[in-house]
Amino acid sequence: MDAEEAWMHGSADLFRRMVAASTDGLWLVDPSGRTLYANDRMAAFLGHPPEELVGRDAASMLDDRGRAEIAHRLQRLQAGDVLENLETSFRRPDGVVTWSLVSHSAVRDDGGRLIGFLHRVTPYTERRELVGTLQLREQQLAQAQEIARLGSWDLDLATDVVTWSEELYRIFGLDPATFTISRESFIEAIHPDDRAQIREVVAEAVAGRDEFAWTGRRVLPGGEQRWIRGLGVIERGPDGAPVRMSGTAQDVTDLKTADEHATEATRRLHLLQQMAEISNSAGSLTEAVGLAALGLPTNADGWAVLALYATDGDVPVPVAVYDDSRVTPDLDLVGSAVRQRRVAIGTPDRLAGTHSLIAVPVVVGVDVVSVILLLADEVPPDHNSHQLIAQIAAQLSMVAERERGASDLAEARDQAMEASRLKSEFLATMSHEIRTPMNGVIGLNELLLRTDLDDHQRRLADGVQSAGLNLLAIINDILDLSKIESGKLELEEADFDVRDVFDRTAGVLGGPAHDKGLELVVACHPDVPVFLRGDVTRFGQVITNLGSNAVKFTAAGEVVVQASVDSESADEVVLRVEVSDTGVGIAPEAVPGLFDAFTQADLSTTRQHGGTGLGLAISQQLVEALGGRIEVRSTPDVGSTFAFTARFGRATSVPAPRRVTPAQLRGRRVLVVDDNETNRFILTEQLAAWDLEPVAVSSADEALATLREAARGRRPFGLAILDVVMPGTGGLELARRIRADASLDGLRLLLLSSDHHVGRRAVAESGADGALSKPVRHSELYDTLVSTMAAGLPVEPEPELAAAVASLGISVLVVEDNPVNQLVATGLLENLGASVALASDGLDAIAQLARTHTFDAVLMDCRMPRMDGFDATRAIRASEPDGVRVPIIAMTASALEGERERCLAAGMDDFLTKPVDATALERVIRRWTGPQTGQEPLPSADPAAEAPATGVVLDPARVRMLDELRKDGISFFERTAASFIGRIDSQVAAIQDAIDARDANRTFTSAHLVKGSALNLGLPLVAAAAARVESHAEGGRVDGTEPMMADLGREVGRAVAALKDATG
Repeated sequence: MDAEEAWMHGSADLFRRMVAASTDGLWLVDPSGRTLYANDRMAAFLGHPPEELVGRDAASMLDDRGRAEIAHRLQRLQAGDVLENLETSFRRPDGVVTWSLVSHSAVRDDGGRLIGFLHRVTPYTERRELVGTLQLREQQLAQAQEIARLGSWDLDLATDVVTWSEELYRIFGLDPATFTISRESFIEAIHPDDRAQIREVVAEAVAGRDEFAWTGRRVLPGGEQRWIRGLGVIERGPDGAPVRMSGTAQDVTDLKTADEHATEATRRLHLLQQMAEISNSAGSLTEAVGLAALGLPTNADGWAVLALYATDGDVPVPVAVYDDSRVTPDLDLVGSAVRQRRVAIGTPDRLAGTHSLIAVPVVVGVDVVSVILLLADEVPPDHNSHQLIAQIAAQLSMVAERERGASDLAEARDQAMEASRLKSEFLATMSHEIRTPMNGVIGLNELLLRTDLDDHQRRLADGVQSAGLNLLAIINDILDLSKIESGKLELEEADFDVRDVFDRTAGVLGGPAHDKGLELVVACHPDVPVFLRGDVTRFGQVITNLGSNAVKFTAAGEVVVQASVDSESADEVVLRVEVSDTGVGIAPEAVPGLFDAFTQADLSTTRQHGGTGLGLAISQQLVEALGGRIEVRSTPDVGSTFAFTARFGRATSVPAPRRVTPAQLRGRRVLVVDDNETNRFILTEQLAAWDLEPVAVSSADEALATLREAARGRRPFGLAILDVVMPGTGGLELARRIRADASLDGLRLLLLSSDHHVGRRAVAESGADGALSKPVRHSELYDTLVSTMAAGLPVEPEPELAAAVASLGISVLVVEDNPVNQLVATGLLENLGASVALASDGLDAIAQLARTHTFDAVLMDCRMPRMDGFDATRAIRASEPDGVRVPIIAMTASALEGERERCLAAGMDDFLTKPVDATALERVIRRWTGPQTGQEPLPSADPAAEAPATGVVLDPARVRMLDELRKDGISFFERTAASFIGRIDSQVAAIQDAIDARDANRTFTSAHLVKGSALNLGLPLVAAAAARVESHAEGGRVDGTEPMMADLGREVGRAVAALKDATG
């Protein structure tokens, strides 16, 4: 083989390789249409192996359309035409259709003879789909722009070529065929007044802002003005220079119009609101129009008030004229509005064509009382303006009507007051005139009763005396009422003993109440000051009046008169007095007129009980004179409560306190035995105020059980107060049983009785040390207590710590959100002799410390909602004045290493680990409230060292400690167990809710709450289960808690069962 043949052979091989590597299909057919050659790519298009294609008719592999198209194109090729590419499809034998782009060329030999045709087939399916998608999107974009009336534009800054969308031509009302687009022609299409601001915002964007927006007007060829809103962005090259701008323009005429209408409606609404406020507050029509004159230009642009005219017949009389140099008021127009009683519209002399004069009549009933003259920049005023005018006129008519009504009412009031004054003066005069002979009649009759009279004569004289006294009481009531109504009642100002007032009331009401077999309770709450300043006579008169009514209208049950502090300040105290009974009650329909003079709720009560109906009317007037108010709550056949307040000043010269509890009586335990709940409550409140420790029970059996349990517990009672009359075993029999019990030796006994006939012999035989009659007076009760308990009473030694704490008189603030933990801390501290206040979280603690600086120590829980102990301590320390630092002792259920250091770093002084042990608490309290200061924190106790044995459901040591703490005869273990059982289900549910909400922080807080309760109550397994959930959530995780919650639920069930067994 020579070199030429070798080259040709190599070239042929290279050609075959190139053809085989082509991504396009190559299909060579002869002039008759038979396949001469097809590469692998073409064979794949047609779905046949290459060797099957050679010799095969090309038309047989096309559909009818394809055969017709290929025949036509081959004819043109033979004729020498140059053909454009053909977009066509092929269907393979397996049914798959592929789209291709086909180019054709004729193949000739060296002599120019046609050998065949070469078809180059390029895959076109994906590109065709992409082109279709793009065309669809362009169509959708064009439709969207047409719907939104939003056109788009683009400016190539390098070539200064501008392109517009079809919609933009429509928005600007321009014909694409005749309008030449350029940067300047774009601007020129805008209203001349708006072009400068568009150029300015575009220049600013080009200088560096990159985005711009503008709003301008476009006047369409037909003269219509449209508002256009434009937005644009700047595209910059690598060097930061702007190379392109593009953006949108939208027809916002409808939006602009709607916005203008809304703005106008808002302005008018504001005007109407202002007119309504003016109408409500203005005292006269002149004042209302003056205020409207100031507000109208602000809320109704182009409007103004010119003048206000009153009417004298048909003649307008100017009342107020508001200067406006633009126009002269038209009196003829005003007169027309008066005569026609409707709005009249005219033309101002110097503003014709631009403004209107509007005369608005103000009508009250059928009379035009005034006319307002307005100036408006509308010719003529439109429908909305007419509505506005009508509404303004209606508002001002209301003012005029109210002004006329107020004038008529004032005149009627003056006449009524004068008539009332004359009547009251007459009543006062006549009452005085009648009292003089009545006093003579009663006095002479008293003298007659002192003489020797037979039985018949004495009955007659007694009748005269009774009738005379009743008549004198009626005259006194009339005199009091006339004094009040004529304004001649004068109140005294003097210091008085509040409790003496109520003691006197008890003395007055005691006899009638006893005669009817009623339980009478008269008491003052301990917070009521001993001395106040005011009119004690009138104050006592109201109390006695209400109390007498209560006794009068109560056939069985009780009457309770009690006082408390309603409010107070540095200079005055407002007392609240309530008089309640279990009497006949008052029908609801009778209540509104109950305080009217000469009125009673039921005439039958007048016949049965007597009375004028003046008592409540006088009481109401006296209460109002004392600066208070009176009210009533009543239910027929159940009873009534009358309550009133009275305002008094602080006493100016307070005598030395007469009642100071002797030191040996402070803290002594007193048992109150009474079946009446009200009596028990009032007695315990008063005893506690005297620094005694009262416990109340309702029966003799309960009293004996309580006394014996106290004696066994080495905390005996020093005194028992026994009600004589009780269901079952009464006070006398109970006293005998107590004296028969050797374990109760030394107990002092005091009897209370509503029966004045319980004599000394009965008291002595019962073994009691004394007796008092109900209702018990404060001073009498106190004196009897002191004499009964102090006589030969030894001073009991107190435990060392309690004595130390009591001598310091400490007060401790416990900051704890967990009710169980609150109970435990309170019991431990009270057992040590401290007084306790509670705060539910850090914010509450800060507020209490801000109100009072008398706390000697603070026990601070570390984990609480709203504000925890750490933040609260830091806030307290930041607010403390120089030289003042209240000891703050941390209480935490956390066993994490470093917790103690964190507490000290926050500003706390010491550290207690839950469950708080009584001994540890005692040690810390003594350390920080004793005389020494500046102590270092004690080493914290190791919780593990005091932990119960493994597997113990209920720690017996903890139970014993809590059971030794008692209040009102109930151990703190029973209290905390009941609280735990009542709350634990909702607390566990709160943990699960937090887990379901995937709230790790709330899960941690809820689990911490359960753990703290369990530790303080001695439930180590519940605490451990809750701690596992708490620890897991502290890391921000709630997934995987299902087995932990199952453990917690199981341990809670075991714990509740153990607690129920332990508490019986």
